[in-house]
Amino acid sequence: MHEVSKQTIETVQKHAQKSVEHSKDLQELGKSLETNDQIEPEQKERIKAAVETLHEQAQKFQDSADRLTEDPSTELYSEAVTEHVKVNEAHIKAIEEFQKKQPPA
Repeated sequence: MHEVSKQTIETVQKHAQKSVEHSKDLQELGKSLETNDQIEPEQKERIKAAVETLHEQAQKFQDSADRLTEDPSTELYSEAVTEHVKVNEAHIKAIEEFQKKQPPA
């Protein structure tokens, strides 16, 4: 069985931690928009949902990274990479929702 190097595991863990931190930052930004009267209530809900999804995916990525420290198999590494891709997709969707709140230039 092939194992993933310690350095690679540390990199995955750092990326996962940054993803969780970033998702929390976007949650806070979303909360700050709740009092903005220029944003439609439906848009506020879409932003909230998008950042919640991002946070959930980031947490799954973190969980995968944590399991990788206990079992450095290529199978778990592949799972962590898949979770990282899902985080990136959720991040794109969240940013798209934030951009919709801005009036057209």
